[in-house]
Parts: sequence; C-alpha cells; structure tokens
Amino acid sequence: MKNTLVFLFLTLILIGSVLAAAKEPYNLEVRTLYSAPDETSNVMYKIPIEVKLLDVSADANWHKVKIGFAFGPLSYTYVGWVKIPVGEILAARMEKVAKTQGPAEQ
Repeated sequence: MKNTLVFLFLTLILIGSVLAAAKEPYNLEVRTLYSAPDETSNVMYKIPIEVKLLDVSADANWHKVKIGFAFGPLSYTYVGWVKIPVGEILAARMEKVAKTQGPAEQ
C-alpha cells in the first residue's frame, strides 16, 4: 500500500510538471553565442547557465526569461520579465523602409 501511494504521488508530480511545461508557449533555450546571425558561423561562447525564453508580450518589447544556475549543491532559478525593445526596433525599421520607398514603389 505504501509503495502504491509513493508511485501515485510521483506520477502526479510528473504529470503536473509536464502540464506546466506545456503551458509555456516558447520555452526556447539559449546555450550558444555565435559570431554572426547564422548557425554556420563561429561559436564564440557556450553559456554555462540555463537561459530560456518563456513568453513575449503583445507589443514584443517585454520578454519573460528563466535563468537557472547551480553552485555545488545550491541551485538558483529566477523567472522574470526583461525589456528588449524588439517591437520598437522593428517598427522603426519598417517606418524607415516606408519612407525610403516612395508611394509609387509601395
């Protein structure tokens, strides 16, 4: 009976963690830093900590990030929002392109 309860408890924890991971829309892991925006470019640095992109705001300027690392037996995990103005940069680029192309070229 005791073994059955332990098995059920571990099964519920496993199912809960799978469901929690499935709710994160992106969950993209960042582990390698490249010299250029191409996967065939040189690897500059292998990131020794866990960095994951979990979510992006509607305006694409705020990104939910998970950072995790361990020092011996102690492990730390932080989840929070960081402002990277990707939406603003892309809007400015599109506006610049629209200005350089005349109304006849659009």
